[in-house]
Amino acid sequence: MEVSYNLRYQKSNFSNKVILDKEGEIIIYGKGFRLKGKGASDKGELINFSEVKEFYSKDDKIIFITFTKEKYVLSDAANLFDQLLLDIFKARNEFLLDALFMKGGKLKAEFEGNFERLSKFAKLINKGHAKLKLFEKSLVIVPETQDAFAINFDFVGFYEFDELDYFLKIITDDGNTVTISQLGNDYEFFQEKMDGLLGGMYERIVNDGMKIAFQEFHAGTLLKLAYKMKNGKAVSLKEIKKIDKDLADRVEEFIYENSNIKDVLGDFKKEVSDENTYYGLTLDEAVKGSFIRWVLYVIPDKNLVTFSILPRWTNSGEKNPEASKPCDMYFYKIIMEQGVPSEKAEDKIREINQALVVLNFAKDPCYKDKRELKHSPYQYAIRKLPYLRILRKSFVSKVSAVNAQDWQKQYADTLAKAKLQ
Repeated sequence: MEVSYNLRYQKSNFSNKVILDKEGEIIIYGKGFRLKGKGASDKGELINFSEVKEFYSKDDKIIFITFTKEKYVLSDAANLFDQLLLDIFKARNEFLLDALFMKGGKLKAEFEGNFERLSKFAKLINKGHAKLKLFEKSLVIVPETQDAFAINFDFVGFYEFDELDYFLKIITDDGNTVTISQLGNDYEFFQEKMDGLLGGMYERIVNDGMKIAFQEFHAGTLLKLAYKMKNGKAVSLKEIKKIDKDLADRVEEFIYENSNIKDVLGDFKKEVSDENTYYGLTLDEAVKGSFIRWVLYVIPDKNLVTFSILPRWTNSGEKNPEASKPCDMYFYKIIMEQGVPSEKAEDKIREINQALVVLNFAKDPCYKDKRELKHSPYQYAIRKLPYLRILRKSFVSKVSAVNAQDWQKQYADTLAKAKLQ
């Protein structure tokens, strides 16, 4: 895609002083656009979408602000403004789908309809007309002249089709509500596809995953676990015991199998209650017949949540050489300044779940300095995904130890850093 429009553009610095005002053109590419003045000698400026912090339209102007706090105003596109707006958002949204990891597997169907998104406080976030892209693990809503956003099926708390008024209501784990309507003659097909994808997801999780790990348990019991864990979300040991105590014992055994983490943690593990011990597992798509396993511990009285991704489990029966490597644990503050940690722990658990599941259990974007991630696939996500930004801001330290003594020393240093001032 490469299209151009004549327009005027202004550039202001962080103090809102206009430093450039030109008549020229915009040339839109796949991952950004070039702004240039009139004349062959003017090479202009190449703006990548990855450099843009805010992007929106107002009246007949397109306004965007970069991460370096430079503000641009595009105007005077005359009667071609509406088409310019459509083309630039089309290119931007194609970028966002990849940069913010919205695509959950393969694209299965595409529809058109209206959407309305409300915050957990029932405040309108945005609404409009959009393309509705159904992937294997997500619904991506792509408005014509607004930024696209995704609803990952792993974080759908509730969804319901209203057969009387023909709309879909979705409530996500973080409390947001999205309503899809005006699907026209495609309503029933959309409903069939949505139900089929969610039902198929649970069927795949049970049949291709949990039946391999926990083959001695009934499919109905495993389905209950799949509803909570989905594609790898951490679930508390207390919740797993409510499903089946024997299953909880087997999950613990499976999680710690062929791993040195219990030895390294020593008495720490014994001091964390079932309510504050979380386990997650999912099929590892990179290696057939293997699982990603991870643990999360909440220590409210220390204002800490920590997680560790354990060595890959395989059904080959061979000992994983990674099992003897240092046990890496990542610690985060539950609250940054004021409040009661035990009341906010759920929010921190949700942030970690979202970051790991959406980013396919990549650890680097959860804690590394942005300069280290400058040329990585995560460079835009760490700046734009709210839960990832908050999680990174609350990072305390990485503890890497091969024995209990070493771990205790590093853990003591971490406690000092996490203490509320």
